[in-house]
Amino acid sequence: MRPTKDEPTGSDWRESRFFQRRPSTDALAWAAASIGEGSRIVGHRRLTGGVNSAVHRLTVERHDTRTTVVLRQYPPGEAALRAAMEKEIVNLNVVAGSGLPVPRILAADVAGVATKGAPSLLMTRLPGRVHLNPAEHGSWIARIAEFAALLHSVDLPAPTFRPWTDSWIAPLGRFRVPDGAQRPEVWKAAFNVMEALPPKDGDVFLHCDYLPVNLLWSRGKITGLTDWNGIHRGSRAIDVGQCRRYLTSLYSPDWAERLRLLYESIAGVTLDPWWDLYTLLHHDDNGPKLIRRQVAGRRPVDVSGMTARVEVAVEKALQRLG
Repeated sequence: MRPTKDEPTGSDWRESRFFQRRPSTDALAWAAASIGEGSRIVGHRRLTGGVNSAVHRLTVERHDTRTTVVLRQYPPGEAALRAAMEKEIVNLNVVAGSGLPVPRILAADVAGVATKGAPSLLMTRLPGRVHLNPAEHGSWIARIAEFAALLHSVDLPAPTFRPWTDSWIAPLGRFRVPDGAQRPEVWKAAFNVMEALPPKDGDVFLHCDYLPVNLLWSRGKITGLTDWNGIHRGSRAIDVGQCRRYLTSLYSPDWAERLRLLYESIAGVTLDPWWDLYTLLHHDDNGPKLIRRQVAGRRPVDVSGMTARVEVAVEKALQRLG
């Protein structure tokens, strides 16, 4: 999820006091009551990551049986973040029963009535963890491509994606060459391409935040997809392109190109280069800091080289456009 203007600021998600605190007594009592009579919370642990929300794993004891659930909370008083939680609840209900590995909602208190004002969402815990250090990146990328194809094969209702409304990309006419660009003319050429009307492309179900930090893994397999704030229907290149932008920023444009080729082979389609370029242009001067915050120490992050790497991917996308 992209940070909103209301999110806590700072270079790392752990800098905000809200994210450092343990869940309040009221929040834990609400969680226990929501799970059922006789339930009590016997342990909690803050989970790594999160840009807008604090996420804790809760250990619940009920009738001599222990289970774990996940509590997501937003800072009190942030209207935009409450709206994000409301949207996530709606979207999780859409994907429930789809066969996709997604969390199931156990309880919600969007107004924070029982949780000291903090909008709260209680969900089942998916197996696995975020995996950003693959020993063999080829198979890791292949699993990401396969899962994206599976996601796009699910036929679910969602609003049609509008490129200049449903995203945090710069508005038309206000693109800016990012600091650290080695060839500004590449970026300017890409900005000019965006002036054309978006091409019509196949209409598929989209997650719209399909990033490695939102994928859970266990034993070499993807076991969960999280952060369901922005489902839409539109070009499949939007999901793949956002993941390509992330792979380019964090690793290498070669990894991103491998994802594109693998996805096209698996899905039997050619990704539209206009939409691919569109997603790459979500990179801006705030991108490196945001990615570092999302990674949250789980792997080294070369912030200074991100723009140069994305520039390579932008140039390749321009070449595919012809």
